[in-house]
Amino acid sequence: MIRFSLPMRLLLAILPATGLMLGGMIAVTVHLSQQVVERFMNDYCRDTAQREAQPIGASIREEITIAEGAARRVSNPAATREQEGRAPTLAHRLQITEYIHQAETVHPEAVGVWFYAEPDTLGPDADALAAKDFQVGMPGTGRYALFATSQEGTVRLQSPPDDFAAQDYYARALRSHRLTILPPHIFPIQGVPTVLVSHAMPAMVGDRIIGVAGVDLDQRVRARVYEGRRPFGAPIAIINTYGVWGYHPDPTLLASAATIGEGPNYQFSPAERVYIDQAQPYSLERTLADGSRMRRFTWPVDLFPGEGRRLLVMDVPLDRLARPFAGIRTAILMAGVLCALLLTGLMVLAVRLIVAKPLLRLQEGVENLNQGDYAQALSDQDSPDVIGDLARGLENFRQTLVERDRLRVDLQRVAACIALAHDAIFMMNRDYGVLYANGQALNLLGVTDANDLLGRRISQFVTPETAAALAGARFQITDGLARRGMWTGVLDNWATLSGHRVEAVEFTASNDASGDILVVARDVSERDRAERERQVLQRQILQQDKMETVGRLAGGVAHDFNNLLGAMLGYAEFLLADLPADSPARGYAERIVAVGARAKELVRQILGFARTDAGVQEVVPARAIVEDAQVVLRSTVPATTRLTCTTEEGLPRLRANKTQMMQVLMNLVINAHDARRGESGDITIRLNRGPLPFTFPADWTVLDILPTPADRPHVVLEVTDQGTGLSPDHLARMFEPFFTTKGQDKGTGLGLANVHSIVKAHGGGLAVASRLDTGTVIRITLPCLAEPGVPNEPPATATPAATTPVGAAPGHTAPATTGRLRVMVVDDTEAMGDLLEEGLSRRGHDVTVSNDPGAALALLADKTQGYHALITDQTMPGMTGLSLIHAAKGQNPQLICMLCTGHSAAVDEATARAGGADAFFTKPLSVKALLDRLDALYDKGTDWCLE
Repeated sequence: MIRFSLPMRLLLAILPATGLMLGGMIAVTVHLSQQVVERFMNDYCRDTAQREAQPIGASIREEITIAEGAARRVSNPAATREQEGRAPTLAHRLQITEYIHQAETVHPEAVGVWFYAEPDTLGPDADALAAKDFQVGMPGTGRYALFATSQEGTVRLQSPPDDFAAQDYYARALRSHRLTILPPHIFPIQGVPTVLVSHAMPAMVGDRIIGVAGVDLDQRVRARVYEGRRPFGAPIAIINTYGVWGYHPDPTLLASAATIGEGPNYQFSPAERVYIDQAQPYSLERTLADGSRMRRFTWPVDLFPGEGRRLLVMDVPLDRLARPFAGIRTAILMAGVLCALLLTGLMVLAVRLIVAKPLLRLQEGVENLNQGDYAQALSDQDSPDVIGDLARGLENFRQTLVERDRLRVDLQRVAACIALAHDAIFMMNRDYGVLYANGQALNLLGVTDANDLLGRRISQFVTPETAAALAGARFQITDGLARRGMWTGVLDNWATLSGHRVEAVEFTASNDASGDILVVARDVSERDRAERERQVLQRQILQQDKMETVGRLAGGVAHDFNNLLGAMLGYAEFLLADLPADSPARGYAERIVAVGARAKELVRQILGFARTDAGVQEVVPARAIVEDAQVVLRSTVPATTRLTCTTEEGLPRLRANKTQMMQVLMNLVINAHDARRGESGDITIRLNRGPLPFTFPADWTVLDILPTPADRPHVVLEVTDQGTGLSPDHLARMFEPFFTTKGQDKGTGLGLANVHSIVKAHGGGLAVASRLDTGTVIRITLPCLAEPGVPNEPPATATPAATTPVGAAPGHTAPATTGRLRVMVVDDTEAMGDLLEEGLSRRGHDVTVSNDPGAALALLADKTQGYHALITDQTMPGMTGLSLIHAAKGQNPQLICMLCTGHSAAVDEATARAGGADAFFTKPLSVKALLDRLDALYDKGTDWCLE
């Protein structure tokens, strides 16, 4: 293969371009010369047409002056006589006749000069004028009319035709009141038909027309004048706006209408007709019938400014027209060719000197760079042209090669770190097309080959739901990048088309310095899950705090209410004891006691909710919780409600209070029964070993009230109904005290609150699921013993004593005692103190009532007082009841101490016994039972008793 030098290659590359440029310049020169010649010919011929039109118009205007003179000759005497108030005389008319005769004699080119007056405008004696010269006037019409004609030098005066007044050459000027030029028409002049062009001029006196003067021109005579005008050897023609030839080289066409149509057989094309109608100049090229080409030029022939009624038409053969301009075209062509050749030579020389040699030096430098020789600097760096820019650019490139090698190593390290990062990293363009993605990004999208991802959006690899979430976030990303340069957000339920799913993905987008977008995605499922669990725990803690607060409030309210209720029941018992059986008031007292019993049960429920302990617990089989409650539960609900109990075999043992657990089942079953949608329904109780899934369809509402003890073995107790269900708002409040969806007088709102308190005291979990018009499921989880067969030691419990029925029959006497007792009653409630004082006094005891524990302790310390018993409240200002008992026992161990409390959350029978109390009563208490217990303790030597 032949290897040419760089300059030769440049020349070989430039020569074809130079040839093309030379050919193009020649073509442009040819075209330009043709355009110049065409433009010059058009301008020259248009000027020629204009020059020809001007003298023709001037000659016609001279002929018009004949008619204007005749009109003025008539108008002047008529106007003068009219101003004098007299009509023109016969002498005036003779003068007009003489003027017209002389005008026709002086202007032989006019074959006729005439005047036609309106009736009686020149006097009423037109008939006398006709009598003097019978060829003048129109007898019997009142008109003065005269027509002077000339034929071969003979001038003759004659009357116009009878229909003269109806002809256009008179009527049009009469109507328009201005000069009128009629199209060519044929009229007999002295018996010879002649083609005439008539010029009619109205004679005016003020605004009134008195007649019309005119001149008739023979078109054949005028044609002889036009025939001498042949610019470029081409004849001229004149056509008016009516399309009628006023003059034509062909005499047969004179006064005829021009033919309009397409093709060489027509004299004008339809497009030309538009210019003819408006008397506008134009030029065009057309082909004649014999095949020759000619160029037509036109110009208006105006007889007066703005008249615009006729066009001069000049048809010039193209070969004859272009002959004078051939030399100009050749000169332009030769000049263009010489310029092109000179420019080509200069270009070749400039390329060699300016480009070829510097490029050779640059080529040498590039070869050195390719061979790894970075020591030699490149030349031509000081050149101020493009070669210098290239040399300086190559020098900068040489200087950065070493830096490039170092950066390559650094980039490889960074790329390795990005590839091994645990976060998904994307680089995207402004249209969110992926430019780069590390391995974790491919895993996030479920893509194995990075080439499948490049140039595409990540929304193309995820499910439609995730793509919709991305589309919504894209607007936030764009706004965040525009405002702050960064955006962070989380997309939940991330799912790809390949099946990869992530609960939550956190995206962070930022602007790159190059204008691209850097996106970092991180799997935050565990973080969000922990956050959700934290929020759930927080809600549970808030709920527990609320329940505990309400419990303390309920205990305080119950304490005060117990005192009032105890006083009411005590006094009612006194009435029952004092009233005879046949007394009408005894029935009222019994009703008070019955209502008080209902109130006492309500207070018991409130206190049960307020308790934070589980009472006395014992190791029992799990099955016993349901089996022992079945008999009571079946008698609670009617036969129309089907109650189903199922228990799994081999369940472990529990540490529980069977009575409280029966209370839980009773409350849940009663609520399930009340939620029936009709007269019947199904209630199902299930007891199984945990853990069990607690999942429901999406349209169910599931709420975790107390956390399930997942780290301990447990059993699951579920109560399911098919009732009306609860809305989400009601479901969240169903375990709150005093909240109920039942009607008035159908519920207190404490049943489920007690369930919550008992389950929490047992260390269990509580959850509920419900759907409107479908039903409700309440799940209780109870921790069981690690080894079901080895029960733990139950706590010591007190032996409860038998209780005494409330109330006593009339005439009841107190049991025999060793004597009258001296009793100290301590209570901060005055009503309770007064009640106990009344009751003890009625038994014959000596009673001291005090509302100050400190003062009562001082009296008890006085041995001279001889107190046998102390009855005290637990909650008092300054000192609790147990503290008072402890101090009093220390002074007198034989002192009978009885503790009463309206709120047993802090004190129960075990703590009361440990504190030294001999008997424990909960308010509202029965006064009779308390008195009977006091007598019994005194007789038995203060044995432990519980009421």
